[in-house]
Amino acid sequence: MNSEMLSAVLVLVAVFIIITVVNVILKQFGQNYETETALLSQGSDSEFVQGVFIRDETVITYTGNGVISYEVSDGGKLGIGSVIANVYSSENQIEIKQKIANLENELYLLKRISNPGTTKTAQPANMAELFTQNYTSFLYAREQNDLSSLQEFKEEMEVLLGTYQLITGNDTSYLERMNRIQGEIISLQQLQETPVSVIPADTAAYFVSYADGYEDVFHLENINTLTVEQLENIQNRVIADSSIVGKLIDSYQWMLVVVVDNSEKRYKTDDKLILKFSSTSDTVTGIVSFLNANAGEDKTIMGITCEAMTYDLVQHRTENVELVLDEYQGIRVPRSALHFKPITEEITDEETGKIKQVTTKYRGVYVLDGEQPEFRKLDVVYEGEDYVISKLRTEKSYLALYDSIITKGIDADGE
Repeated sequence: MNSEMLSAVLVLVAVFIIITVVNVILKQFGQNYETETALLSQGSDSEFVQGVFIRDETVITYTGNGVISYEVSDGGKLGIGSVIANVYSSENQIEIKQKIANLENELYLLKRISNPGTTKTAQPANMAELFTQNYTSFLYAREQNDLSSLQEFKEEMEVLLGTYQLITGNDTSYLERMNRIQGEIISLQQLQETPVSVIPADTAAYFVSYADGYEDVFHLENINTLTVEQLENIQNRVIADSSIVGKLIDSYQWMLVVVVDNSEKRYKTDDKLILKFSSTSDTVTGIVSFLNANAGEDKTIMGITCEAMTYDLVQHRTENVELVLDEYQGIRVPRSALHFKPITEEITDEETGKIKQVTTKYRGVYVLDGEQPEFRKLDVVYEGEDYVISKLRTEKSYLALYDSIITKGIDADGE
């Protein structure tokens, strides 16, 4: 190769390098895209209101002497003749009763630990894994203030730890401890007295250990007489009357009554709603069964019939609640990233079988595919104030999880 040809080749190589560098610089500074990662999100069509619990309730009283010891917890179900409470002569008798109950529970756990079937089949590795799982569940229950589950996970961890100590040889037997507990129970039982009175349930019902004075005011049958002013002035309270034992709720079916703005006909009879209360992590499903717009549709009284009864749900007369019409899951997309683009597609006519071209204007976003912006369609299932949620779709033409959504740098024409 002569020197002239070599020079020409070097010039071409230099020009190619310069063009490449300039192209990279132009892409770096000329296409200044701002992006965000497409992530999974949830949205809900909901609103927060103040709700009032309406139940058919009967107050139970006791005017005799003595100290009351309840035999059923709030929200607990009673059959006809079931014991609501025993009345004892003194607080000491209730303390004895509680000590016996605690010892009997401890004895029960020790018997579970000492069960030969459990100790023969248990493996240390499995025990450690189960303990970790229960500890995680215990922490979650604590965060949710779920006291009943908290106690269950605590006891399960005690059983697992005790069984682990037996099968690893750290403890040989719990027999001596069980015999001691049994002896303590017998001694305490000898100190027990017969209740001076028993308070039974004369009907099948659910029990609550307090009264608030609204029991004679609110009944399901007079729901249509309630006023907005009446509902807005209700307060949570407990009547300080030593003769009141509590109250019986006649049915598991009750109603949550709220005041809403229904001027846009957002709620209709027979709508199914999800209720999220501030006092519990549990959700309740209810059906809209009553709508009264006599005070004006901007203040409609709405009744939601429910069929759930728990300790938390009977602790209040009025409570903050989120009414959820629907919940959605998908990819969250900021409105600033939305674009419309006409796309021509081949469609097969179902009647003739012929293929024809149809142009449709799709709503979507631009994503970075390598260095190039590419349009991706959206299947919007929820629209928020400054964002939308797009349903997860498997087709390549739709936005997918972890795509880089261009939020700035694309004009209306996609340039």
